[in-house]
Amino acid sequence: MNKNRTLERVALAVMLLIAVVARLIMIPEVTLSPDYNCYYLPWVNAYREYGILTGLGKNIGDYYVPYNIMYAICSLLPCEPYIPLAIFSFIAEIVSAVHIRKIVIFLLGERGVLQEEAETKANFAAALSLLLPFVMFNGALWKQCDAIYVVFIVIAIYYLLKDQYRAAFIFFAISFGFKLQAILFVPFFFMIYLVKKGFSILEFAWIPVMYLIMGLPSVLCKKGIRDTYFAYMSQTQETTTEGYGMVSYYPNIYNFGLDNLDEYLKLPAIALTAGILLGLVIYAYRKRDFLQQKENAIMFGLLMAWTCTMFLPGMHERYDYAIVLLMTAVCAFVKRELWPIVLVMNICSLLVYVIVLFGQYSISMIPISLAEIAAYGYFVFYVFKAFAKNRGCRTKNDLGSVK
Repeated sequence: MNKNRTLERVALAVMLLIAVVARLIMIPEVTLSPDYNCYYLPWVNAYREYGILTGLGKNIGDYYVPYNIMYAICSLLPCEPYIPLAIFSFIAEIVSAVHIRKIVIFLLGERGVLQEEAETKANFAAALSLLLPFVMFNGALWKQCDAIYVVFIVIAIYYLLKDQYRAAFIFFAISFGFKLQAILFVPFFFMIYLVKKGFSILEFAWIPVMYLIMGLPSVLCKKGIRDTYFAYMSQTQETTTEGYGMVSYYPNIYNFGLDNLDEYLKLPAIALTAGILLGLVIYAYRKRDFLQQKENAIMFGLLMAWTCTMFLPGMHERYDYAIVLLMTAVCAFVKRELWPIVLVMNICSLLVYVIVLFGQYSISMIPISLAEIAAYGYFVFYVFKAFAKNRGCRTKNDLGSVK
């Protein structure tokens, strides 16, 4: 047994070493990123020119205030901005890995798995999260910082599973304050409210409250209330103003000749997504006893978030970051029969990153989209089949009651 533990520790150490070395190799590369030289570097240079206080009062970049503060901090450091940007992302990735470990231990414990075995699997889940290609490419190569808003989603879901709702909503609200794409998980939180009703609906108020608080630095620097707090409104118009169309390198249904029809399809697509989510919420409420088991709840919540990226207009290749990250941990180490789904998801993510980062535009989005749609369809089938097998049944591992 001790020999096995030693081998596990060596394997984990090797995985972590590879994760660090791979990032050290990729971080200095700045020519492949489609955004670094066009956006992030000029933004940091603008803060170097104006200073933080004056800069926060100007329209530098198109992100909300917390990310602008991050770029402002980079402007103070005596190094190229790509170094702290990549370090910020890696710190967030490590914190995410720690909480993925906690989530896997929690879910395996609910299944009755022994503590030692659960910790071993959780350790490898955490280490694997640092080696996923889209995770490494996003922060180290692209110089994006999606890991920063995603880490707060991961932490929020951990507290949600622990029934610590106030903490869950605060962390989720912080995530939303960093990036609008956190909204993809709002249906998950609303589903938990309907199923558990162990907290007041007023907890959702943390989302606008934190959004207002996190915007205060720019308001105090005289940027203006409208310019500050309407940042997300302008982002929702990118399908038109930035020419993205219905989809931007995300493998969903709009790649099949529908991309340039955003003028006609944008609102119907939003309505369709809302209708599907409403149906899922109603179904979840009818199956609320089965959803008391946290494993079932997180699977259904991830299904709802994935549904958003499959049907909403204007999805980018990076918007499913949190979904793929959590699906990989849960399906590869808890619901292991679903590992083919996360394998397909990760391959699809890798391919779209290859297209955008390495300029391999000859790779067709059609087969990638077909694979993603097939994986999504199978996951829908699996979830509904599991629910159908447990009509009205409570599990022995019920972790909470409907109040």
